[in-house]
Amino acid sequence: MGSEAVLEGHYVQYAHYNFESTSVELGRAQWPNYDDQHYLRSCKWSPDGTCLLTVVRGAGMHVMELPSDLYNGDSIMNSRQIQALMPAVSVPESGLIYDYCWYPGMNSSTAATCCWAASGHEGPIHLWDAFSGELRCSYRGFNSVDELEAAISVTFSADGQNIFCGYKKNVKIFSTGRPGREYVEYPTNHPASCLVASLAQPGVVAIGTWKNSIELVSQSDGSFRHLCKLTGHKGGVTTMAFSHCGMRLYSGGRKDKEIICWDLRVPGRPLFCVPRDANTNQKITIDISSCGKWLVSGGTDGKVQVWNVEENSTPTTHYQLPLHNDCVNGVSLHPYRPVLATASGQHHTLDPLHHTRNTQSYENALCMWWVGNSHDDPDYITSIIKAASNV
Repeated sequence: MGSEAVLEGHYVQYAHYNFESTSVELGRAQWPNYDDQHYLRSCKWSPDGTCLLTVVRGAGMHVMELPSDLYNGDSIMNSRQIQALMPAVSVPESGLIYDYCWYPGMNSSTAATCCWAASGHEGPIHLWDAFSGELRCSYRGFNSVDELEAAISVTFSADGQNIFCGYKKNVKIFSTGRPGREYVEYPTNHPASCLVASLAQPGVVAIGTWKNSIELVSQSDGSFRHLCKLTGHKGGVTTMAFSHCGMRLYSGGRKDKEIICWDLRVPGRPLFCVPRDANTNQKITIDISSCGKWLVSGGTDGKVQVWNVEENSTPTTHYQLPLHNDCVNGVSLHPYRPVLATASGQHHTLDPLHHTRNTQSYENALCMWWVGNSHDDPDYITSIIKAASNV
């Protein structure tokens, strides 16, 4: 918890979370309920923590900046005014976005690193500029009859040198610095619905499939080696996260009310399972804090579940944060500040008799929440600032 990291050129400590206290809403962006339903599809903090990326169905991709007053300080006022979040960059991509991922070496002080990759319906993988929203380049995957094929999932390698893209029958690996249609294939038995690369063990990639299984592979020098296969989910795997030590893998599936923790040193069976509410086919993401202590997950009940996974067995420290009145499909913990981002919304079916949706105002929102220490006394904050200035 006392380790340091760099944020905007300054050394800062990892976040000190306080999930026991009331979460303070910091900022919110809301999308209206048009006929094509502008619900969100998860959210992801940039690796340097300066901005937040989200995808809105039918309304493109949007980048929100972290409010400037949140870069410093160990506490905030409970009465802090909620800030309206406005996109710093928007990409009006009207088609359905399947998956997206920040470049792992992204740093706002180096413009060349500020980008993300996204895969959409009936299109190639695009690399987007995070400053201008312009398209930098594309990576095109083709099937056995030389037809352009859309990737179901996408992620970067730990060093950012390669882009792993999941397709119906294989995983294609593109060199990030070489756009076009040159790639290496790794065959899979089922569609690769979810991909994640290990930061602690470069070259190790987990491939989740719609057939409820996970395959771990090791990739180096263009060759692949099968490591192990993990089975246990009741639904297709849609979200995964490696622990920061690389020894554990957390995974969740669609219509599957369990998050499974796998000990990769003994991969034969799950280490433990924790429950969450997930009763739709929608992707509901999980995330791990930078310190490696906290696992968070969204849920269709509008609650964010939080577990302390530093405990050796099944976590006993568990918090439920009722933050939304609709499905929380995306959660992302800030890399260095006690700020939680959430994305809400889901597909709501038509009334079969009137072919309309009910008049309820659905919550299609991107929110930032303070999950650290907070106070009601303004003199407390003043004393902290004075004490810091006297050091």
